[in-house]
Amino acid sequence: MTSAQKSHESSRADTPAGRSSRAEAPTGRGSQAERLPSLTGLRFFAALLVYVCHALSQFSPQADAASRDLAYFLLPAGPVGVSFFFVLSGFVLTYAARPGDTVRQFWRRRAVKIYPSHVVTWSAGLVLALVTGTVVTVSTTAAALLLVQAWVPSMTLTATVNPISWTLACELFFYLMFPFLYGALRRLPRRGLWPAAGVLAALVMAVPHLVRLLPGEPLPLAGYSLTQFWLVYTAPPVRLLEFALGIVLALLVRRGMWAFVSSRLAVVLCCAGYAVAGVTTAVTKAPHLWAMGSATVVPLAVLIATAATRDRENLPSLARRPLVVRLGELSFAFYLVHHMILTACFAALPAGFRPGLLPLTGLAVALFIVCAAAAQLLHTTVELPAMRRWSRSASTPRRDRAPRRTPGRSGPPTGERTP
Repeated sequence: MTSAQKSHESSRADTPAGRSSRAEAPTGRGSQAERLPSLTGLRFFAALLVYVCHALSQFSPQADAASRDLAYFLLPAGPVGVSFFFVLSGFVLTYAARPGDTVRQFWRRRAVKIYPSHVVTWSAGLVLALVTGTVVTVSTTAAALLLVQAWVPSMTLTATVNPISWTLACELFFYLMFPFLYGALRRLPRRGLWPAAGVLAALVMAVPHLVRLLPGEPLPLAGYSLTQFWLVYTAPPVRLLEFALGIVLALLVRRGMWAFVSSRLAVVLCCAGYAVAGVTTAVTKAPHLWAMGSATVVPLAVLIATAATRDRENLPSLARRPLVVRLGELSFAFYLVHHMILTACFAALPAGFRPGLLPLTGLAVALFIVCAAAAQLLHTTVELPAMRRWSRSASTPRRDRAPRRTPGRSGPPTGERTP
């Protein structure tokens, strides 16, 4: 290369375009910077939050005041875990986006990711409902199977068969919208990304206050109506705000615009946000609308972007340990099976059984192991084979059918966590 060419390349590297191209490329060792294993590990902790919430809601410890206060304090754990997954979903899909991918191919991979495991757990949930005598109807079971149950403010719809599958209904909507959202947001200039992130986070935090303006009959022991609850917690268009925030965060990280934040500070922010949500719930003795995501959306966003940046820079991360990453790989299957296993155990216990804190903890640990074993079975016999068999279209050349690893997962292809 001549001195003139070197001078040209050097000057180009100092332009905004040159700096942007360098920033968008992973900065660490290729495989790790591409896969972002810390995000996979964090998925395990988010799934654990959801499990703790559902274990407490199933068994409702009533032995003493301390147990009740702790149960209320831990009640927001589930909503916080769900919020994490929604933001993470937008982040990893954006970080993994590559030129040449078509909308049809993307939708195919997403459908193959969620539907086979969903159909299996939906079938198991239907059998469990029939065995336990739970009332089910054709309309509610069909809505759950087709993943449209989250579109109507109805506790009957969202609580039918496998109740946690309402989050898949939200994810399915996110996937349908992703090509259009990503196409629009990636065109934002660099100076527009931070304002976009701020607006999206502000909207998420404002929704619980805005819905208070709507009339409605309060739910028992809640202080808000069913419609208000639906708009804050289960309505797919509203939860799309968190998904879009994840898209913007990934663009900030890819373009090298995320300011370095220590992982300890990110964790402290998450703990502080959760403390506010937990104390609010414990004081009001009911799930507070603001504690269902608004109190923690900013800390969770900081945690996700910080973990991804540390992987790109090859910095140490506890979430990157092999065991934690493996548990994160099982988190989708774990999420799908855990509520049914808890429900089955609850149905088998004597009527009126209300354990104290220590017995509940021991029972929850034992059932966690059962859920992990069931998740391993679902993951290896349904989730992975389905992705290997159907994630690529028949028209894809054989040499291009090798599974593509996706950020947030150090294992098989297209594996970002869908709650």
